Amino acid sequence: MGLGDWLLIETLGTAESWSVLAVGTAPRRWKSLARTVPGRVLPVIAAAHATGEPVERILPKSRHAWSEQPTRAIPVVGPDDHVHAVHVRVGEGDSEPAPAAPYLYTNDDRRLEVVSAGLGPDFDRGRSVWIGAETFEYVERFDDALDWVATMAQATPGARWLGEMTVRIPNGLRTLMTAARSDDEDPRRWRGVIVDITDSVPPQRKSFEAATVDTLINANPGLYLAVVDTEQVRVLRWISEPIPGLRWSGDVEERTLPHPDDLDRIRAARNDVRAGELNQTLPGLRLAATDGSWLRVDAEISPLPHGISDHDSPRFALVRFEMS
Repeated sequence: MGLGDWLLIETLGTAESWSVLAVGTAPRRWKSLARTVPGRVLPVIAAAHATGEPVERILPKSRHAWSEQPTRAIPVVGPDDHVHAVHVRVGEGDSEPAPAAPYLYTNDDRRLEVVSAGLGPDFDRGRSVWIGAETFEYVERFDDALDWVATMAQATPGARWLGEMTVRIPNGLRTLMTAARSDDEDPRRWRGVIVDITDSVPPQRKSFEAATVDTLINANPGLYLAVVDTEQVRVLRWISEPIPGLRWSGDVEERTLPHPDDLDRIRAARNDVRAGELNQTLPGLRLAATDGSWLRVDAEISPLPHGISDHDSPRFALVRFEMS
């Protein structure tokens, strides 16, 4: 730990599991707290975590470089009033802590609540809660998106996840690192923190594969693509723009989107995909529209190979929609 450097300490789990996520904007990815931070700084971090308020102290005199240095710890308080992380610095300096935002995610309803103020005004979307596929609305590139979804869904006590994504803001692209841990008492609930690491990790444009898909979509008006989970048949992410006029947003229960008379066909196609069939078609599928009517689409369902072993059923599928 260098004098004057801001460190971001995640405090998402029990105190003995806390770790360093970043030094400035440089990722450290669960680096050992005990090996990075002087022992006499740990009580300052603990105090900020316990109180939810900034803490400033002068370290005791010693033979070390941090002897009698000012120490400042700033908590990052989540939407559940739990301290998700602590910024800490020993010594003086002009730098600011890395922009960071805490969030809470519950897998059952795929509800993401983010306190975005710590990321700055460019991340203010006028809302704090995102549901389902809305979570990816401003994501430009997230190569590990399916890993993220799969990990969140496993509901394993004490599990953790860390990754990077590129997101769009009004003035361009930013690189965000996200780290999360599941709640020991309710593993369907995840606490996390998002860190803007753009100054150390440049944003990535869309992959060649994603750019190819964009070209395909642009060349075929009326073609729409979405990734769905095969267990509950929920839209996880729109690869294209959402179907115009579809009542898909987060305040809608997705099970009400298909016409009731089409549910048996959807279930049969889902079961066939999970049994190993490569492609299923659903012509004339009726989906709820924003004006109260029904949109007619032809759907083609293909399993995605992500995370499949010889004995697993496909967890995800790509659905191709074309307006009838």
